[in-house]
Amino acid sequence: MKDGVLTDAIDDGATLRHDVTCILIECHLDRGLREVFHPMATRQEVERLAELMARRLGPLIGGRYVPKRDERTARDKAVWQRFNGRNHAELMREFGISRRLLYSILARRRASSVRAS
Repeated sequence: MKDGVLTDAIDDGATLRHDVTCILIECHLDRGLREVFHPMATRQEVERLAELMARRLGPLIGGRYVPKRDERTARDKAVWQRFNGRNHAELMREFGISRRLLYSILARRRASSVRAS
């Protein structure tokens, strides 16, 4: 995965297959998600499932942007917490975001805080 984009590699979706495999193995190892898999599922079975999923997903999402919601939410929260009204340039540099995105984050956070009040 590169910059939130799942790509379809030259060798028949190897990158997508790798991404799906990593996600499924992480889920398989996560105690909270183990019930999703058969209790006796092996790593090889999880990898085979990932390969099958990647083949089906490739034509649907290969090369499309896949948002990283959790990371984006955490970033937006950090931007809002550090914003002091005068540190626009500093925040843009620190978080690697454009002025337009910074203003968008601030507007969303302001609207959320107004609704919460």
